[in-house]
Amino acid sequence: MDGYVYVIDADLKSYFDTIPHDKLMSLIREEIVDGSVIGVLESFLQAGVMDGGSFHLNEKGTPQGGVISPLLANVYLHPLDELMTERGHRITRYADDFVICCKSQKGAERVLKSVSRFLEEKLGLTVHPEKTKIVNNLKENFVFLGYEFKEAYWVKPKPSEKSIKKFKSKVKEITKRNQTVNMEKLIKESLNPYLRGWGNYFGYWHSKALMTKFDKWIRRRLRSVQLRSWRKIRKLHRELRRRKWKGELPQLRMYAWRSSKCEPVHVALQMNGFIKRKVLSLLWIFTMNIIPNGDNHGGAVCDDPHVRFCERRMSNSCAYSIRFV
Repeated sequence: MDGYVYVIDADLKSYFDTIPHDKLMSLIREEIVDGSVIGVLESFLQAGVMDGGSFHLNEKGTPQGGVISPLLANVYLHPLDELMTERGHRITRYADDFVICCKSQKGAERVLKSVSRFLEEKLGLTVHPEKTKIVNNLKENFVFLGYEFKEAYWVKPKPSEKSIKKFKSKVKEITKRNQTVNMEKLIKESLNPYLRGWGNYFGYWHSKALMTKFDKWIRRRLRSVQLRSWRKIRKLHRELRRRKWKGELPQLRMYAWRSSKCEPVHVALQMNGFIKRKVLSLLWIFTMNIIPNGDNHGGAVCDDPHVRFCERRMSNSCAYSIRFV
């Protein structure tokens, strides 16, 4: 950290809604002279929005969720990057989220004042007075781009509580237990794309235990969905007979969440079944991401037995013993 422990955790008030069109286009014209490109950008900015069935023209701001809104947001704040670099300050920024690292409390306060003045006077933006703060990272945590940076552990961030809550909420929405669906279609079209994106963003650093926990929880969600799709317990019994279940055939509620954790259900819906259905493993993504000079397509060579195990898990041809996870 080189002594840069005081962090300016800044927040801009309604950033995407307050970007002035004239100043933004002026910055763009400094780099782009093609009139057709300029025309497309102006049309995008002035397209207007639909709100409650009513059309409204937008005289400033960029549409949130628009395909080029993050790019335009980065372009508009580029002068801030240049100013901080010119003054020798350490700034990390994506769109309107940025942190500036300083060596002292007074230095951080001075930089915050100059940044606020620059943003308000030159760019017409407002720094949120309540959400912007100066953090001593030796004593406090702070959240940046979905990661929580622990006290004095810049190299060991983890997903923030808000990010984890949002992830679980989205997985619950995808794997709703009151739906009767084709499992292969659900996994391929809805679950795997989301897990791939989330895992590749957060599957770094010290997340192994978290990824393992989420993998177990996701498999349990899928077991519950499968029970709901079967509806009748005789289908569970049929699967158990196929698996040569030796105990007494269970009598359980197919719609109950607790049923997805019982031993007969784990026997009927084993881990190798999820592998054959190509359920993406967050632990596998994490393992592939941390391999030095690794090949994320599975071609990496590593002596770590855990990595080799994760690679084998993704093979459709492997056979696995029952694991109650």
